[in-house]
Order: sequence, then structure tokens, then C-alpha cells
Amino acid sequence: MSELALYANVENKENISALSEIEAGVTALTENVEKVAASNENATKALSESTYITFRVSNELYGIDVSYVDTIIQMTTITRVPAAPDYFVGIIHLRGEVIPVMSLNRRFNHVVDNIGPKSSIIILDMGDGKFMGIIVDEVKEVLTFDERDLEQSSPFINKEMSFVSGIAKKEDDLIAILETATLIV
Repeated sequence: MSELALYANVENKENISALSEIEAGVTALTENVEKVAASNENATKALSESTYITFRVSNELYGIDVSYVDTIIQMTTITRVPAAPDYFVGIIHLRGEVIPVMSLNRRFNHVVDNIGPKSSIIILDMGDGKFMGIIVDEVKEVLTFDERDLEQSSPFINKEMSFVSGIAKKEDDLIAILETATLIV
């Protein structure tokens, strides 16, 4: 083999080796880009989803963001408070705290409470160490909705007057998502 052919063969092997290293680097870079893209997609998906506890009040389905829910308890003895608004049923003692309890049936202008064996009190954390209980007819389930699954309530309904911040759909059911801040105003 001539010296030129030998040199060309060695140079060709070095080029092939360098090319292999470049291809390996491109493959690793592509894999990293795909991982970052998948991670960003999962982060975006997680950011656009919200979880709600759903419950019934007078045969209607409602939801509240679980970030407000401290605990759910079975109905207990409620001490009435004189001169309170009619939708405030009274107060309960829970874990050393006195917590006001509201009837959502009464708050939503239904005449009669539907207290039954499935009735519960959902304790809401209103922030700043303040808690409030709401009586519901039945706690249903915890659901996660993508923000695309939530629709605004009717433009003809004043959000502050209806307590509803949006509507979610699950199969054939419509779930009114409550704005907790407007419940106590």
C-alpha cells in the first residue's frame, strides 16, 4: 500500500470516528430536547388543570377548588347563633376552633334544608387562619378539569350574585364551580 493510500485510510478512519462522535452527540442532544419538551408539556398540562370536590345541593351539582377544602365531616350538632343571617346555621367546635357553618341550600335561596344521612359539612380554609363550614346534601367525588373543560357562566348572570365562577362538564352532568369568596359576602 502506498504511503498516500495509507495516509488516506488513517484520515478516513479518523473522519469516520469523528463523524460517529458527532452523530452520538446529535442523538444525545435530540434525546435531551425531547425530554425537555415532554417535561414542559407535562408542566403546562399540570398548570392548566384544577382539582375540584363535587357535591350536591338540592339536586344540583356544584364544585369547589380542593385548595380551599380543609376537611369534610359528617353532620354534627350545630349551636345556633342569635341574629345571624338565616343562611348561617350556627357554629361548631372542631379541633379547638369555633367554626361558623352556612347552609348552601339557604344561601342559594332554597326554602328547606335537605339534611339527610348523606349530608356533610365541608370545612373551607378561607385564608388567614379563618375557616367556614358549608352544609351540602351529599359529597360526590374529586374531579380534575383542564381549563379548556371550564366555561364561563352565562354572561346574563352576575357572578357575584350567582356565586358561580364557571361551568364544568362531566358526561351529561353540568357542574357549577363556586367562587368561595362570594359565598360569605
